[in-house]
Amino acid sequence: MDRYSILDQGSHQATSDNGPSNGDQPSASVPARERLRFPAEDGGKSLSEMAERDLDATLQLLTERAQYITGAAGAAIALREGDEMICRASSGQSAPELGARLQVNSGLSGESVRTRQILRCDNAETDPRVNQESCRLLGIASVVVMPLMREQEVNGVFELLSDRAYAFEERDLAALERLAQMIQTAIEHAEAARRVQAEVGAEIESAPADPVTEGSPPETSLAGEAQPDVEEKNVVEKVEEQSETVVLPEHGKIGKCQACGFPVSEGRKLCLDCEASEREKEPELLSQFAGQQQSWLRSHLYLVGAVLVAVLTVVLLMLRR
Repeated sequence: MDRYSILDQGSHQATSDNGPSNGDQPSASVPARERLRFPAEDGGKSLSEMAERDLDATLQLLTERAQYITGAAGAAIALREGDEMICRASSGQSAPELGARLQVNSGLSGESVRTRQILRCDNAETDPRVNQESCRLLGIASVVVMPLMREQEVNGVFELLSDRAYAFEERDLAALERLAQMIQTAIEHAEAARRVQAEVGAEIESAPADPVTEGSPPETSLAGEAQPDVEEKNVVEKVEEQSETVVLPEHGKIGKCQACGFPVSEGRKLCLDCEASEREKEPELLSQFAGQQQSWLRSHLYLVGAVLVAVLTVVLLMLRR
């Protein structure tokens, strides 16, 4: 699928007719596993590639969380690449495929990007901002589109799709906003890795090469590789210092809620919703305890009365003496 445009009025979802399908394509040979390399050995490419893989994994996790929390039939995250929005994470049958280009020049998605506001379509049959024909074909009845903002610019969109009309409420929009903050944190880490890659490449290119003395072969290690000289060691030390300063400590690591599995910041055990539900349970426990006390008094009313009479009798006898 080249373009995903069910949210656009007057446009249709295009399919690729050229080339063989996935079943007709020959299976590619599995490449040999390469040796793990330090970022300085390949110009920082390994660090950048790891950051991209982490970003894709984080986006996929957040997409699946959004679908689970809101009960949506599909969820998708698209990020801007040049002038286009490319789907980077997808969950659910009604969501676009990975790599699909989202049409954001018109329709509900275009209006959300233009106004920089969260937009909700409660009924695709009556909302003129969506492509009703495509929605019927895919079984989509309600949609939520949220722009991903960074420095007053839209760098992506977050979409929820449902096969039921009026499926999304305000609490679903609030959950989507919290997930969007985690998306921006993951994007910042990936961009920081790209900056380190550029700095490492510049350091390696600017490092002077020591001339080899005539008649003396370069020293080799047991693996047959040339030993790094002093300049290369200095470059590696600089790369280590730069890679340490790239980490954003204020964002921390992303954990999971012990109750529902929702992504939470480091140090937290429960998400906001689970904490609120725990607070609501406390008065219920107190009321149950009070109810148990009242029921015990009622069932042992005669026993309590007999004990009180016996105590009063003993007190009167002691006073008479």
